[in-house]
Amino acid sequence: MPAVLGVTLDQSPKVLIKGKGKTVYLPCKVTGLGSSDYIHWYQMKDGEAPSRLLYISQGGSVARDTSEANDFTVDKTKLYDLKLSNTQENHAAVYFCAYWDTSSDKKVFGSGTRLYVTDKAIKAPTLSRYLPSEKDKSDKHGKKTLLIQASDMFPDLVKFVWKRKDGEKWTDVSEGEVLEQRNGSPAVTVTSMLIVDKDKAKNDYQCTVTHEGNTAGTKTLEMKEENSKPTKGPTDGDQNSVTCPPSTEEPITNQISGDSEQIPSGGAYWKENMQQFNHSVIG
Repeated sequence: MPAVLGVTLDQSPKVLIKGKGKTVYLPCKVTGLGSSDYIHWYQMKDGEAPSRLLYISQGGSVARDTSEANDFTVDKTKLYDLKLSNTQENHAAVYFCAYWDTSSDKKVFGSGTRLYVTDKAIKAPTLSRYLPSEKDKSDKHGKKTLLIQASDMFPDLVKFVWKRKDGEKWTDVSEGEVLEQRNGSPAVTVTSMLIVDKDKAKNDYQCTVTHEGNTAGTKTLEMKEENSKPTKGPTDGDQNSVTCPPSTEEPITNQISGDSEQIPSGGAYWKENMQQFNHSVIG
């Protein structure tokens, strides 16, 4: 939640899905705004730069910048939220509210809300995981990789949070230990990789996967050095549950073959060999 000098912007939820002709509120909860300050709204369509639609004063007056901004109104009961009463496909975009910080002469943006305009049903992701076994070799950097992959989903936005068990407590792992890749062809697949020293691969880890836009879309997977295979996705009638694979004695199939030597790791090595990793693991 971005904050400047006591001002906070909250744009939860991150994803909204509406059919054509429906009404939708794009959220921006604001606290601490001065009486002479404004909230600015930006629209960013895929492949385009953000453009400002309008700005709103604390008193509720609205100044519009574009003709498309006429499609949006401000509800007095939900000040700073944008109301779209007749949603159309051209409204599909990411919407950001922003606050102008006069002390630093810059704008501070909220996290954004992506609006999908479709009648397509939510589809929970298929989750697959790779857990190195004790027999797997570490790579040449002395590392092993734990991997979770989300695929076959709508919307195609997921968030991964990794934790490590230290004694009786679960603590967040550092961002430097985690890499994430997004492969968009032929279908979107998002992969999160936790890279650990080989002697730490036996520790207890867990990864919480949140499927954005899906109210029942959070699942925590236990990760510990062993072997596993991918689970099948949810049945056609199950659109709200995220599935995870059972632990077995077989390596993952159709995903990664061989041992963890095929999964390169190590900071500089990753940057230099990312394309090779794409091909060998999720290509």
